[in-house]
Amino acid sequence: MNAKEKAAMDAGVQFGMNILKLIPNDDKLAQEAHITGVLIAFWGALWGTFGTEYARGFIEAQLRGMEPDVTHERFVPPRVQ
Repeated sequence: MNAKEKAAMDAGVQFGMNILKLIPNDDKLAQEAHITGVLIAFWGALWGTFGTEYARGFIEAQLRGMEPDVTHERFVPPRVQ
């Protein structure tokens, strides 16, 4: 990945991390509702961008990762340089 592509990817990750900061922390029901809304919006965009087959596999993998006792990745904001 060249510097321009990396900068674009970092900006995209930062955008997503900023959206997560808007999710309420004090009310678990509201938190779950907001996270669900974000997932529906982004999965819908992914579905339309990458096509059915790729999106379905990605979404199914994400849903499997939400199952109890399944290890998953933790996403963190990119390091500021």
